[in-house]
Formats: sequence, C-alpha cells, structure tokens
Amino acid sequence: MLIPSTLKIYNASAGSGKTFFLVRNYLYVLLNSPYPDEFKRVLALTFTKTASEEMKKRILQCLKEFSNQIVKKEYFSLFDHLAKDLKLTKHQLYERSKKILFSILHDFSSFSKNTSTIDKFTYNIIRSFISNREVNLEMDTNRFLFKIVENLLYRLKNSEKWSNVLVQFSLEKLKKGKNWDIRKELFKIAHLMLEENNFFPIKKIQNYSLEDLIQLKNTLIKRTQKFEKECEKQGEKFFLFLRRTSIQKDSFIHSDLPRLFQKLQMKNIFFNPFNERLEKFIQKGIFYSKSSIQIHQKILIEKNKNKILSLYEETKFLYKKNISYYLLDKLFLKNISLLSIIHEIEKEFHFIKNEKKILLNAELNKILYEKIIQGTFPKIYEKIGMQYKHYFIDEFQDISFLQWNNIRILVENALSERGSAMIVGDPKQSIYRWRGGDAKQFIHLIYSKSKNYNKKLKTLETNFRSYEEIVKFNNFLYQSISKIFHSTTYKNIYQNSKQKIFKKSGGYVEINFISSLENKNYKEYIYSKIKNKIKKLLKQKYVLSDIAILVRNNEEGHFLSEKLVGDGFNVNTSVSLLIKNHLEIQIIINFFYILANPHCYQKRVTLIFMLLKNKFIRTKKKDHDFIMKILFFPLDLFLKKILSKNSLTLNKLYNQSIYNISEEIIEAFGLLNKKNTASIYSFLDFVYRFMKNIGNSIVDFLDYWESKKEKESIIISDHKKAIRVMTIHKSKGLQFPVVLLPFTDWNVFSKNQEGGWMNVSPHLYHGLNTIYLEIKSYLKRIKHDRNIRNFYENYLSNTVFDNINLLYVATTRSIEQLILFSKLENEKSVSFCIKNFLHEKKIWNEKKYKYSFGKEEKNY
Repeated sequence: MLIPSTLKIYNASAGSGKTFFLVRNYLYVLLNSPYPDEFKRVLALTFTKTASEEMKKRILQCLKEFSNQIVKKEYFSLFDHLAKDLKLTKHQLYERSKKILFSILHDFSSFSKNTSTIDKFTYNIIRSFISNREVNLEMDTNRFLFKIVENLLYRLKNSEKWSNVLVQFSLEKLKKGKNWDIRKELFKIAHLMLEENNFFPIKKIQNYSLEDLIQLKNTLIKRTQKFEKECEKQGEKFFLFLRRTSIQKDSFIHSDLPRLFQKLQMKNIFFNPFNERLEKFIQKGIFYSKSSIQIHQKILIEKNKNKILSLYEETKFLYKKNISYYLLDKLFLKNISLLSIIHEIEKEFHFIKNEKKILLNAELNKILYEKIIQGTFPKIYEKIGMQYKHYFIDEFQDISFLQWNNIRILVENALSERGSAMIVGDPKQSIYRWRGGDAKQFIHLIYSKSKNYNKKLKTLETNFRSYEEIVKFNNFLYQSISKIFHSTTYKNIYQNSKQKIFKKSGGYVEINFISSLENKNYKEYIYSKIKNKIKKLLKQKYVLSDIAILVRNNEEGHFLSEKLVGDGFNVNTSVSLLIKNHLEIQIIINFFYILANPHCYQKRVTLIFMLLKNKFIRTKKKDHDFIMKILFFPLDLFLKKILSKNSLTLNKLYNQSIYNISEEIIEAFGLLNKKNTASIYSFLDFVYRFMKNIGNSIVDFLDYWESKKEKESIIISDHKKAIRVMTIHKSKGLQFPVVLLPFTDWNVFSKNQEGGWMNVSPHLYHGLNTIYLEIKSYLKRIKHDRNIRNFYENYLSNTVFDNINLLYVATTRSIEQLILFSKLENEKSVSFCIKNFLHEKKIWNEKKYKYSFGKEEKNY
C-alpha cells in the first residue's frame, strides 16, 4: 500500500516571498524528475492573469540563468539551494536546466496552459465536454443581465398569470413609498442567481414552483396576521381592564405599561416593545410613582396589582413564544414575491445563452461542480488525473468553495499516488468574499484532518519587501487592530501576524489627518496634499513610476487621475478615466438627445451653453440673447445657427448609422484634437459595440448609454514614466517604492452586500431550510431574537474582517515610503483604528495632524 504524500501549506503574509517559494518548489519538481518534459505533469493555478504571467516569467528566467555556465549573483543562492536539496552537482543541475528549458520552448503551449488562472482552467475543462464547441465566454455579466431583465419584463407583462404577480409586487412597493418600477429588483434577483455564494439556496428554491411559493407566502401572511391579532387582542384587553377598573393610564410610572399595550394594540411589534426600565419596575412590584399619583389611583392599582402583573406576564410569554417566527416571516415576505420569478429568469438565461452561443464567466464553477456531483463525465477527470501529478495553488484565501471542491479531487488523487501539492495563502489578504472567497476555508484546510493525505504547515515570517520602519509600523498597527474583532478566529489571525524584518534600517511612514475645518471640500483638499507630496518626492530623486496611489473604488481613482492629468502628470491607471466626463462626449450626447427629441429645449440650452463657453461657436450678442433668439427655431434652422461655418444639415444626418452621425458631429464642431484623441476614439468604439450587439436606434442608444456611462472609460496607454493610480484590489500582489493612500477613512462596517441566507426550520417554511433576508441596519435593533442577532453579527464580523484586510493589503504594498491621508470619522472608520493605535503608542495629540515614523529620505 502506497503511503500518501504530504500537502504543503504555506501561510504567507505580505512581502514574505510567496512567489519565490512557489517558483522554488516548482523548479524542484522539474529538476528532480529524469524527464525534461515533467512540466506537462505540473499544474500551477493562480487567481489573476498577472500572477500567472509573473510566475511563468520567473520560472523561465531561472531556467535560462541556470542554463548558463556562470550563474548570475542574484540567481546563485537559489541555484545553490536547489543543488543541495536535490543532491546534484552544479554541472548536473546546469545540464538538466538546459534540457528542461529546451523542452519547454519546443512545447510552450503546454507550459503556458498548465500555468494559468483557475477560471481559465475551469473554462478549458467545460469546453471539453459541452456539445457546442463554438460557444464564447461572456465576461460582462451586467450587460447580459440587463438584456434578461428587458426580455423578461416584456414577456411577463403579456402573461396573464405573471402580470398579476408583477402588479401585486409593484403595489406592495408603492404602499411602502418606493418606486413601482421593478427593473432594479429583477436585476437584483438575476444577479443573486449568478453569485456563487447563493448557489446552494437558489438550487433549493428552484425545486419550488410558482404555486408552491405562493402557497408558502399565504402561509406566512396568515401566520403573521394571526400573531398580530393576538397582540392586538392583548392590547385591547389591557385598555378594557383600565376602563372597567377606572384606572387612568397616566397613573403608571413613566406611562411605560400603557405605552407597551398601545404598541401591541397598534400591531407595532417588530421591535421589542418590552423595555428594560419597565421590566425592572415590574420585577420590583413598582407600578406608580408615590409622589405624583392621586391616592384613589394608588388604591385602585394596589387592588388590581396581581391582575395587571398576570396580564403583563401572559403577554410577555405570548410575545417571546412567537416573536422569532414572526420576525423571520416578516423579513422573508419582503423577498418571496421576487424569488418566485427565479424560474422565469432561469428560462431567459438559457434562451439568451443558446441564442448568443455564450457561457457566462460567473457560472463556470457552478457548471463544473454540478457535473462532478452528477458524475456524468468521469473520463474527463480521469484523463486530467492521469495527466497531472503535481499541483501548485496560489492565493488560496480567495478561492471559492466551488473552485476548491472542483480541484480538490484532483489534488487528493495526485497525493494518493505519490504526487505533490503546494498551497499558498494569507487570510489577511482575503478581499474577494463577494466572489465567493472566504479566508475560513483556508483556515479550515490548515486545521482539519484528512484520511487521504498528510499536511505540513509552514508560516513565512520574514518580510523581504519593505524597509524596517514600514514593517514595524504594520506590526504594531495590526496588533492594535486585532482587538476590534469579536471573532476569535479573526482576532488570532491578526494577533499572530507579526513579521520579521529583512531590510534593516530605513523606511518612512507618514500619517496625515485632516481637521474638521478642512473637511468642507475634502476631495479637493486631499488632491492638493497629494500633488504637493508628489512634487516633494520628485525632489527626493524619486521618479513618477516609483509612486503608486491606491484607492478603494473607481470613483476615487477617476477623480485623482483626471486631476493629475489636468495638472500635466503622466498617469498609468487601472481605474481609467470615465468617457462621460469629457466635454466632447457631452456635446455629442446632447446632440443625440436633440435629434431624438427636437422639442427638448432643455437639451438645446445645455448644448448651446457648452458650445459658447468653450468657444466652439462665437456670437456678438450676449449669451442669453443669442440663446433666446435661436432656442425655439425649427430643428434644421437651429442646427444652421449653431453650425454657421459648417454644411451639416438634417438631410445629411437622415438614414445614416449612429456611428456615421457621431463622426459628422465630431467633424462639424471640430471636436478632435491631440489632447482628446483617446476619449473620442473610446466613444466611437462604444458606439460600434452598441450597433454590433443591439441595433441602430438613437433612442435605444441613449437608454444604453445611461445604463453604461458610469463604467465606460478610457484606458490610458502604458507609460513607463508615470504615476500609477489603481484600486487596492488591483494592487494585490504588487509592490512599489512609494505608496500614497489618499482616502484612508472608509467605514469598517460598510459593505455593498444587500442580503444573506439564514438557516431556518424546514417544517415552518414548507421544506425550505434557508431563507433570504435583506441585511439592513435596523437588524441590529432586533436584540430579542438570538438567531437573527447571530445572523447579523456574523455579517458584521465578516464585513469588519474584509475592510481591515483591505487596509492590510494597502499598507503592505510599499518598499520605502507609505503615506496615508485620512479624516477623523466616527468610531466605525479605519481612521479611528489608526487613531487608537497612536493612542496605544502614547503619541496621540488632539492638536497634532501629522505623525511620522523613520526618516523621510530615499533608501536606494
């Protein structure tokens, strides 16, 4: 019997050289084999394409250097370590490296395919068993869902059965004072169906027909109404008792008791009406204030004290017995109408996918998981299992449950047959929970036992990236922050995160707080600080490409990028610049609106103002007089007046494509120049894509533009001598000499998550064991139901962890200098966490707005 191999697990904090360890272990496998094509039996999976390309590049570079008679100094240490570990002479290692490199270069496609992202690996497997090999991968999920919602609304409105459901749901929204248009809600449910985190609950609900869900809804309505009626009855019973006994309701201390029963009578029971003050007085037998109550009222209350207490206890027992079910029912009723449309959305999914011959990138893991569960294609996995003997998985903390379960059987098979597997991750860099990534999965893998293989955990403790002051700062900061976690798991992750220092001496950290006086124009003020800091860094002999500005979202990135470009700085940005913010695009769009609706005089005014202000048209008259003179002209004459030096007419625009009309407008106003080439051509590309995928209607184009304009952007071409502006998510795995964090003040409790699934008793929900609840701030006020409280607190705990992880990733990218800018928000912000850290260091001063660690100088 073969003894199973060991799964190597590396817990690798930021800057600990995880890529080096991956490459070293990968090379060990290749060089330890007698076959030069061993790379064909190695599968290395990363989370991003950038990480995949970096790994391939390093492997090839090392093999190239090892293939030289004289190994360069920077590669000699690795060369020497491998020779000792493999028990090879340097000449043997040199010869093997040459043969392996030669073999890779002669079958580079296999090497490239076997070192890829997890998504690409999954897609290739699915392509091998789907019947239609011509299918394309659709990456733009939102565009796909937008089409589904439009098709669905059109189809359902013409269905007698479904139109009633839609009308009822719209009326429910109107009653709550919300917009009756349900497009947004349909989009939300469609998106919910695609998210991996919802895979299992959605599968369960898909087993229920519309009639089943309507029946469940009616059950919940009856149950909630019954409890409300019982509470109303208790309230009426109390006030009837007061009338019969002539007790005045204002005789009770603080009027708490009458207020309780009044809430019950009004069915105002969602939030606990039993307050703590009333409970304390009831326990002590105090019903009235001795000093402020009439004597005959005291006598009446004392006489009926036992009856009042009995009614109170009876009501409290009734409330406690039923409130948990009532709350869950009320919360689930908010979403059950929409969930009933899941089957129709699913039909539309399949129809559009088949029509367009596409697969959605967001559904790949689910498709593969279902095939594995069904066991319908064992030959494919058998073939893969026979091909690969060694597995390397990077960024494991970001891998979803489905991704790991799809790969795990391959890994376990390799380990059982004397293969090898290495997994690298860092729970503190888990920032993709919304994609299904969960650090707890990595933690579970570390501490759980397996019958199929042994495990060996190694923690990479040394930071090879950052200079001493930056490592020390982060060590102290996250030791301090660990105290905010209620979860023992999360607390331990950060308490045990202290790193050893490799680069002794040097490094600089600066924290800049913005005072309340400067908060009025916060973003502009931060930019002025950023600009001054960049100028200072350039005087310190840094170059623009040494500097990275990391932001939390695209909006912040757009703002800073456009300001920097406007001030003449070269910028490389992954967040890019929004097309909609550029004047020439605004002119074209307004022109389109006027063509689509000639009598929209508001758009005419807007267009004329833009043209006058930016000197595209000139007039001797005052602006106001000129506008009033031409505003109400027929469209052909209006165009003639704003295009006095151009022959563009309505006849010239009729029967042309939107693309040609766009070109005519650009030509007519002379919009194209050296500075705006990128924005003009990006817009024309957008128009071309619209025409190719949707059609040639100006009205439809304007609707599509409104739905896309917040994302359509210009990707600035790569410039080596430029400042980099990117989101923190994009920066993961990268490093920069200088990092600026301009808005380090986000709320640690905030997250763009609208709902979650809560476990419930199936017998209460017609067999459903999970129900979907919207996560709203009012849930924190529901303290009398343990299940809902735990559900909400678990959500908050995960949210805090995600937001602190985002800060961790941001503050660990820098090599030499880390500069933070923050306004002091409330206790829920990361800036408050930083303030607490300074308090613990005993250096906080209410009048001091700048703190620094280390010397502000260039270290190389």
